[in-house]
Amino acid sequence: MAATTTSAPGRIDYYAQSLYSNTTTSDTITKVTGETLPGFPSQYDGERVWTGSKWLDPSLQETYIVRISKDDLLEIESALRHFQGLGLPPGSLGRDTFPLSQDLSDRLRQVSQDCYNGRGFAIVRGISPGRFTDEENVLIFGGISSYIAPTRGFQDVHRELVTCHVLSEDMRPGSKEQNLRPAFTNGRLAFHTDVGDILALHALGVSDTGGETMIASACQIYNEMTASRPDLVQELAQNWAFFHSQDYYTDGTPLLTNAPGDKLVFQFSRLPITGFRSQGANPTLPPPTAKRLEAMAKVEELAWKHTFPLPREPGDMAYINNLCLMHARSAFDVDKQGNPLPSKRHLVKLMLQDPELAWELPQHLGWYLERVYGPNQEDGGRVEKWQLSVKDNSLPDGRIWAGSGALSNG
Repeated sequence: MAATTTSAPGRIDYYAQSLYSNTTTSDTITKVTGETLPGFPSQYDGERVWTGSKWLDPSLQETYIVRISKDDLLEIESALRHFQGLGLPPGSLGRDTFPLSQDLSDRLRQVSQDCYNGRGFAIVRGISPGRFTDEENVLIFGGISSYIAPTRGFQDVHRELVTCHVLSEDMRPGSKEQNLRPAFTNGRLAFHTDVGDILALHALGVSDTGGETMIASACQIYNEMTASRPDLVQELAQNWAFFHSQDYYTDGTPLLTNAPGDKLVFQFSRLPITGFRSQGANPTLPPPTAKRLEAMAKVEELAWKHTFPLPREPGDMAYINNLCLMHARSAFDVDKQGNPLPSKRHLVKLMLQDPELAWELPQHLGWYLERVYGPNQEDGGRVEKWQLSVKDNSLPDGRIWAGSGALSNG
């Protein structure tokens, strides 16, 4: 198979609908048909293969939404008060310290099964965020999540924080100096994956317009690309150097991996290659070839083609398999010119793992397991830091900068 060595000139726009504009086959872009990636199936099947139109059927909502009843909510509030009465730090949240009934526990455990072994996503609905303080909502999120996937991943470059508040800082004074990432603006997010097994999002507030979390099946994208552009699939399976955050990178990691049991793992983001706004791509990265830009553009195109916008209500807790589903976001609360408006959208993010159901990952992804879920203490222990609220009276304006130091790929 002929591979291109042409590098893309100049700056690449994060928001570009297509990173690659040459639509004709040339000496540097060679289409190849009939090839199957070594070590991969020709097509994936099972529940993780779907197109978004399937889930738009309202009758299917009950298959992926776990509804919290009034009695469940009383039980959850009792568990919260029990935990608060223990006087323990948030890192002690678990099934023993946040006790729930067997019935509710079983329903929450099914969410983990759905994420790892089923369709790849689920929503827990019925928490009323207005009933609790912001701090209590985050504790409830952590307590409920401990029944789904009890291991919490680090989300910052210092490997301390297990929480991340996702809200727009676009209108905050000093935002230009903060080099905001796309996730912390009102803008659209391109499809990507973060770093961890299960992405969990708790909606403390929702936007007036837009702001949908979009998900897409990587297996569906792989199947379609394998049938029409196997040369691009081959490119995605090559070693890519990616700066996942501000202080480390993977040197020679394929974006596509077939884990044992024919489980497709797809780790992808355009942000390290395009940069965002005034912050360009890291200059030490090798420039992307035209073939790689074409592959990235095709992934984005197919992800939007097959996307499913998750239904959203205040209090929703969404759980998404970050290994085999990609996610994006529509722009929210902007004026006709696309300028940001004030917004109530506020998500809290956890990156979870269920040791009972976690996939066996190949050795080249060992860095990810160690960095996110490994120990952060010299004695081999783990100490978690939680931000229960964006408020922080020790800071000049009384609150944190959302996403500061985060490992976010979006």
